[in-house]
Amino acid sequence: MATKQVYEVEVDRQKAAQAAGNYDLSDLPGGLGQPTAGARIGKQPKQDSIIEGKLKTLDAITKLTPGTALAIFGRPESRWAMAYWRRMGGEVTMEELLSYARQLIGMTPEGDLVVCLCGHAGQGDCIPLWAPREELGLTVQPNDLVLRFEGVVPSNV
Repeated sequence: MATKQVYEVEVDRQKAAQAAGNYDLSDLPGGLGQPTAGARIGKQPKQDSIIEGKLKTLDAITKLTPGTALAIFGRPESRWAMAYWRRMGGEVTMEELLSYARQLIGMTPEGDLVVCLCGHAGQGDCIPLWAPREELGLTVQPNDLVLRFEGVVPSNV
């Protein structure tokens, strides 16, 4: 039986010149609006708020385990994803929606750390490229959503 692996992701907070405005999970299309867990980033760590799931802290949400992924969505990324979803009549894959994330990192089911360099910007097929990494970190700003998803990182990347 394999040992469960956990990786603590460092979260680097950047100050935003201006908050991007309020938005919520309901502003994200399809499966993006249904993460396993999610948090809204505050200006200070004590202002972070859990918006989805049973995990109680940002630290708990950002711990990677095999098969999990973390996506960062700001207001612009959520608008772009929603516009694409509408343009395609709601017939889009989770990979296509995740390609709009500002950052997308994860852990393969085998326990390898990866960063996703996928993107399509509505210009054709989404071809995700999961690149192996030795260490990972997230860069967030106030009002960003940190979303945790299970089962979106493929094996053998």
